[in-house]
Amino acid sequence: MIDKKESYRTPSTVNEAAELLLSDLLIQHLHALSRMTDQEFELLCDHVTPYLIEEFKLWQGNDALLASCCNQNEIEHNDPARIILNRVKEILNNFSGFLVIT
Repeated sequence: MIDKKESYRTPSTVNEAAELLLSDLLIQHLHALSRMTDQEFELLCDHVTPYLIEEFKLWQGNDALLASCCNQNEIEHNDPARIILNRVKEILNNFSGFLVIT
C-alpha cells in the first residue's frame, strides 16, 4: 500500500494547488465555501494560510508554485497562500454545473 505522503504530488501552479484543495473537500464543504461572505472568507484564510504554506512548501523549495503565485498579478494580496485560496473561491464562484477535478 502506498503511503499518502508518497503518493502526494506537490502542486507547481496556482491552478493545480486550487484543484488539489477542491478535490479534498466534501460537497457540503464546497457548498459552504461557495456561499461564504467576504468576511467569513477572510477568517477562513487566516486559519488555512499556515497549513497551505507548510503543506505546499511555499517557502521551503517549491519555487515553481511560488513563481506561479507571483505571476497571478493580484492587486489586493501578495501572500502566495492567499492567492491560492482566492483561486479556489474564484473557481467556486464561476461554477455552474458539474465540477470535475482531475
